[in-house]
Amino acid sequence: MNVLYFFYLILLTFYVDVGFGLQLPAAGGLGSTSTCTPFQTTFSPSDVSQSLNTPFVAVSKRTSYEVTGDGLELFLDKPSGAIQTKNGVNSKIAEGSTINSTFVIRYGKVNIDFDGPIQPGVVTAAILIATHERDEIDIELLGGDPTHWQSNIFAYGPQDKHPLWGVFGEIENYPKKSTIADTHKYTIDWNEDRIIWSVDGVPIRILQKDDTYKHGGLHYPSHPSRIQLGIWDASNPRGTSEWAKGPINWKAAPSRMIATFRSIQVECPY
Repeated sequence: MNVLYFFYLILLTFYVDVGFGLQLPAAGGLGSTSTCTPFQTTFSPSDVSQSLNTPFVAVSKRTSYEVTGDGLELFLDKPSGAIQTKNGVNSKIAEGSTINSTFVIRYGKVNIDFDGPIQPGVVTAAILIATHERDEIDIELLGGDPTHWQSNIFAYGPQDKHPLWGVFGEIENYPKKSTIADTHKYTIDWNEDRIIWSVDGVPIRILQKDDTYKHGGLHYPSHPSRIQLGIWDASNPRGTSEWAKGPINWKAAPSRMIATFRSIQVECPY
């Protein structure tokens, strides 16, 4: 994940927590305590809104998403006006879509069925993100690398002089020949000792807590986190564009691209 987009996600989630007045469990004294309530949805209009009266709140504008018979569709729309491409970046960035859960999870198993568009420069993401502590557990689909998906974590330590960008990220294969445009069940299985990423029930990556030791400290996500779903334009700045195989070529790309989230299930085995 790109540096600027990471802080963008933090600001969005902070906006939801503070701007809407959400209360998180206190960080102090958490120990190994789990914060998890079983939940399941195949998405109906009553599941998503721009208020806190639904399980998911839209941080982006109302026209950036729609609940259909296929599930929750998130839109990335072409910017208006002329778009110039120079030195590997676009002069304008498309408006994407970001949806946050209004509930938090600390240790549990999150299953998300979704797909993303095959288009260089477009990123579809399903992550767990903690606002104030800036913990993060990622699943990212890069439209410019459709036969792989990416896993990653972030967790700050007081000893860090700068964020450990990319240190814990991996490029993953699918269990069978497939692409990001096919619907898959992605799973984050998170407890106090390890994280398992799975696709369609097949474990792909295991990250042990002890393996996150860097710079004299652990960098393991351990705080209550929200589910965040999104699609975004990675066409600028240059480092982001290079990572996402961008920029988007709007002369060839459709004016609207869609990521579809079909279901979410939260299990609480810990």
